[in-house]
Amino acid sequence: MNFFEELTEMALNDEYLKSLIYKAETIYGQTIFNSDELNQIFNSKEYYDLLRFADILSRSKKPEARNTALKIISLLYELEGYKNDNDFKNFSESVLTKLGNFPSISIVGSNHEDNNDEEIEIDKILKSTMQQAPNSKYIFTDAQYDVFEKMKDSNHYSFSGSTSFGKSFIFEAFMNYIIDERNASDNIAILVPTRALINQVTIKLKSEIKNKKYKIVSHPKVPLLYKNEGNRFIFVFTPERLISYFSDSNNPSINYLFVDEAHKLLSDKDQRTPLLYHSLMQAKRKSVKLYFASPNIPNTEVFLRLFGNSIEESTSITESPVAQNRFFIDCIDKKAVMFSDFGKDIPLNGLKYTKNEVENLIEVVNKLGADKQNIIYCNTIEYTVKHAREFSSHLQNNSSKRIEELIALIKESVHDQYFLIECLKKGVAFHFGKIPQRIREGIESLFRSGEIRFLFCTSTLLEGVNLPAKNIFILSTKIGMNYMDEVNFWNLAGRAGRLAKDLSGNIFCARIIDQEGYWKKTKEIEKVKNKKITEIESPLMKKNDKNLYKNISNSLSGQPFTNKNLSANEKKYINMYGNILVYHDIVKSDSILRNRFFEKNKDARITLEKVTSTIKVPDYIIAQSANIRIDIQNKIFSTESTDQLPEGTDYKSCLQMLNILYDDYEWQKEESIGLNPLVKNREHLNYYAVLINSWVNSKPLKIIISNTIKYFDEHDKDLNIRANQYETFNKENATHINILINNLISDIENAIRFKIKSYVNNYILLLVERGVEVKSNWSDFLEYGTIDRFIIEIQNIGFPRHLATFLKENYPHCFQFVEGEITEFDTHKLKNEINTEKYKNEFNELSKLLEWT
Repeated sequence: MNFFEELTEMALNDEYLKSLIYKAETIYGQTIFNSDELNQIFNSKEYYDLLRFADILSRSKKPEARNTALKIISLLYELEGYKNDNDFKNFSESVLTKLGNFPSISIVGSNHEDNNDEEIEIDKILKSTMQQAPNSKYIFTDAQYDVFEKMKDSNHYSFSGSTSFGKSFIFEAFMNYIIDERNASDNIAILVPTRALINQVTIKLKSEIKNKKYKIVSHPKVPLLYKNEGNRFIFVFTPERLISYFSDSNNPSINYLFVDEAHKLLSDKDQRTPLLYHSLMQAKRKSVKLYFASPNIPNTEVFLRLFGNSIEESTSITESPVAQNRFFIDCIDKKAVMFSDFGKDIPLNGLKYTKNEVENLIEVVNKLGADKQNIIYCNTIEYTVKHAREFSSHLQNNSSKRIEELIALIKESVHDQYFLIECLKKGVAFHFGKIPQRIREGIESLFRSGEIRFLFCTSTLLEGVNLPAKNIFILSTKIGMNYMDEVNFWNLAGRAGRLAKDLSGNIFCARIIDQEGYWKKTKEIEKVKNKKITEIESPLMKKNDKNLYKNISNSLSGQPFTNKNLSANEKKYINMYGNILVYHDIVKSDSILRNRFFEKNKDARITLEKVTSTIKVPDYIIAQSANIRIDIQNKIFSTESTDQLPEGTDYKSCLQMLNILYDDYEWQKEESIGLNPLVKNREHLNYYAVLINSWVNSKPLKIIISNTIKYFDEHDKDLNIRANQYETFNKENATHINILINNLISDIENAIRFKIKSYVNNYILLLVERGVEVKSNWSDFLEYGTIDRFIIEIQNIGFPRHLATFLKENYPHCFQFVEGEITEFDTHKLKNEINTEKYKNEFNELSKLLEWT
């Protein structure tokens, strides 16, 4: 142990240092709570001792010491009278330089006139040169650089870090390194958890990847326009799109695959987990190099072990580039504390509590979040909208030109009674998956710019949406109706504090609602206080697998599950792993799933042989349809008189298509149970027929909404208010209008473009394999929301549906469209001809996508 490490050990165990940090935390907490018990500030000795401690700790290699150094600097920066002090600036610059935290140096501000410290300047020069990210103006922090260097020497890698660690930045830098190092010879893919993230990631990559030989592609079909130019590709795919891409042997090979939010592989309830595992096993079979990033997972080697890779190429980063302060506010019991790692809980007063939920919400969020960027987490859409409306109703108008433009866009493209409008006028917004993507992206942009200061949201922030803030208020310990695990909680809480904008962030856990799941239990509070994340294992590898493999066997054998109380989602989860297991057995894949199934079940071989001996469906179809029971696929494939899908796309044809799927795939049994079933009964198909008829015939969202409102009104339809709770729709009820819009967006994205499309795709594959000519590609119709081949091809080259329709209707002459494919696209002509006043929103969106600005 060298001299500085010895000093570090002494400092970390020094009670005097702990008392100084504890005092700093106390002053900070009392300051932001506007407490009437404000402590005295530090005397001169205490102040300089703190700075010297920070300097010593920053020289260590221990994450605990480095985090403590940052904690000291961040607390002093927030306290009155220190941030402008020259000595503070000098010490802070030195500490941040030693931490390699260059993005934060601009926050404290350099003091070059009074700072003649050669050590700092040498450190800066060395690190800014050595740790420069490839093709970027940004410099890695020390921890980021360590991960980057290890990835360069590995054919696979897994790492985890805090939410603010910059995992995506490391991936982007590594892509640039691969491109430069290997002379742009490889194709690369990024796996994102949801379709909603594709556009965000695509736009970011276009600005970060400098080599123009690379095209960003987000659909499984590579456009002819890009093939003709001899390009290489970066694919941005969801798991289902990656599976579809691999199904076409003519597609270019993928060499590197990056998996962000990899912890989703470890869920034992999420239906998307088996599909994610299946997609990555497909990649593994094709010898794709896999790289994983996850938030806060201590045993990051778990992902490598899951796919049979050596586990040495992994690291868990506990050093954070942003410090965090943790608070618990109990409006029911009228008390608040700041949690400290350096002493007992710090009681704080200054808030005025009442018995009114809304008044407490306003007091907590408005007082503690004044003049800052604030995220307020709610566990359901209902609470998110409710709290956002109640909170904003007590604020003065605080609009801007850009906010007014977004409001106009909502009125023009969604509905003039959409509740988001009234919130936006006050500088408040809500954010969840059922908001139209175009509007959601507008909200995100306004929040990043600071024009929206209060953002109420659901767990969409856990899906990889990059929206950090100074403060995060967590009103519930649940996601929906299920409790958050440690990883998801700290992934959410980690949004507090923005690298390059904040030295620290504040986590406010607020008990405003007096119910279970809203900070009522002591164990929920302990999660925040202790900040401990235990090792987590994949359900496929757990010693205690909760009868997973037994239930997979029962699923394949048609036997009852061991637990009669399994939810519909849990049954689908097991069935999907059963389908994937059968596929692995057919193609003789050496997978953890298959190997463990044999280990866990003495009759495994007999069970699988019974199933596989009866299967007539080709393996390439099974590979694309892991979410559909194989016995049903087999039955359809073996039936001689299978119905042909209709050629037309009018309402009657849409209903005919749906009835075929309902009968042949046994939807009454397979898709009508659980909290959010695809269909309640056959009558439900009429609604989907209305929706699909508008969707596939290129109708804009506002018309689709209008048609659906008319259908619900004229037929006195029941509206799904919340899980399995219905009310008769009333078009005069603004709440009903908003719920209908939210449900409709979800049904387009999840029911039509995912579930129904997967059934249609399977049906078409089965028909084609039997030699039946399929005249209408309903799978494409549902995915792209149009029957127009031109609009489909415009989407394939990277434009969302509304822009593709706009371009086809107004500027088709900017494209060469030959035999159903785009062969040329004149972006310069489009830029010169587009009416920027008439089509301002469209021009702004095109400018981002085509990098005009």
